[in-house]
Amino acid sequence: MILALLLGATPVQFDTTRGIRIGYTHLANIDLRSSDAMVLGYEQMHKVDTGTALDFLIVANLSVLGMNQGVVYPTGHVLLGYQLKDSFYLAAGPFVSVYQLEPEPEAKLNMLIGAGWTIPMEGFSVPIELGYVPDLDNQWRFMFNTGIDYAF
Repeated sequence: MILALLLGATPVQFDTTRGIRIGYTHLANIDLRSSDAMVLGYEQMHKVDTGTALDFLIVANLSVLGMNQGVVYPTGHVLLGYQLKDSFYLAAGPFVSVYQLEPEPEAKLNMLIGAGWTIPMEGFSVPIELGYVPDLDNQWRFMFNTGIDYAF
């Protein structure tokens, strides 16, 4: 840090936003009453502000799935990606989901490919996010969610 200041480098700035997400997931070939499920979650987005139009992102999300069917299955993901001009982003990373809780919990690890658009408002922002989880067992899923983000 001291060497960077002596050489005239600008320190890296980190911006963090967090907020609630609500959305829809379509699950293919999953043992639920319907392949359409509601999702409710919490997300944090950490942005490394590079001082250019392209910033680096780390997105972490914990959600529950299936409340519209009387079940609650936890899911979570961590994405790494890039955001263009503080609005559009692309990211990918690991996605873990629980498919059954009884008689024993059963979880599955996949990859999530996500894209989003952040709409700035006065004092907060509105994210619109899409995601796709490919699966070799043909249990893919498509996700759409929105919510509200605050910077703290």
